[in-house]
Amino acid sequence: MRSLFKSKSKKENIRIILGMVMLADELPLNKDAFYQDFIKNYSRKAKKITGDNSVSTITIDGQLVLIAHMPVPIPNSDIERTAEYAYNWETAVEDTKDHKSHLIVSITSGDASTIERFKIFTEVICSLLRTTNAIGVYKGNQSLLIQKESYLDIASHMDDETLPLYLWIYFGIRRNENGFSSYTYGLKEFNKLEMEIIESSKSPEEIQSFIYNMTHYVLDYDVSFKDGQTCGMSADERIPITLSKGVFVEGESFKLSY
Repeated sequence: MRSLFKSKSKKENIRIILGMVMLADELPLNKDAFYQDFIKNYSRKAKKITGDNSVSTITIDGQLVLIAHMPVPIPNSDIERTAEYAYNWETAVEDTKDHKSHLIVSITSGDASTIERFKIFTEVICSLLRTTNAIGVYKGNQSLLIQKESYLDIASHMDDETLPLYLWIYFGIRRNENGFSSYTYGLKEFNKLEMEIIESSKSPEEIQSFIYNMTHYVLDYDVSFKDGQTCGMSADERIPITLSKGVFVEGESFKLSY
């Protein structure tokens, strides 16, 4: 992959990482079962969980995690709005319409990198999915609605070289008479500009693969694109990058002329 400008070492703009676990019942969190599952499956320094089954906190590798049980469902209007884009969970509205309550999960503070904080968040969600009567995960900030089994499967491949991007970022796909377009929604959570491919003649599979790989590269190597640069999957591939007003996302975005 072509070498690009890497961002200078600087303090990141720390954002709260937030997500919700939809539950099929009204039972609160079993914090002890969650804790035992987490320390069994992940090799992190986790302090003893505190609080009760309604509101609990735990510090993991220095990152403060809050888990709160809400004895009401997530509003159907929120679910339905996000389900319009959940192409990997076509039955989401039907599957979630009768959920009874949900868990709010957040990482509120800590000095780890954003990538490391998202990894911890992913592991916490997995332990909650395994120890509750969960249906799926809702992340409104990224327009993500993910079925329980899919979340666990994608997360199982997370390691030092593979980021579970489909759990962190929404990859949109659109079509019109001029071709296919694709875009990211959620890179802003990593203090990056979103990326778009507009009206490409290539297949939807090709453009989604390309924008996924570019996103992985940007996050894994903390790359900051610049207007006028090129990118590619090899030394010979030179895809122009331009910065302009977003087509499918708010604000400015990087357009990859793929």
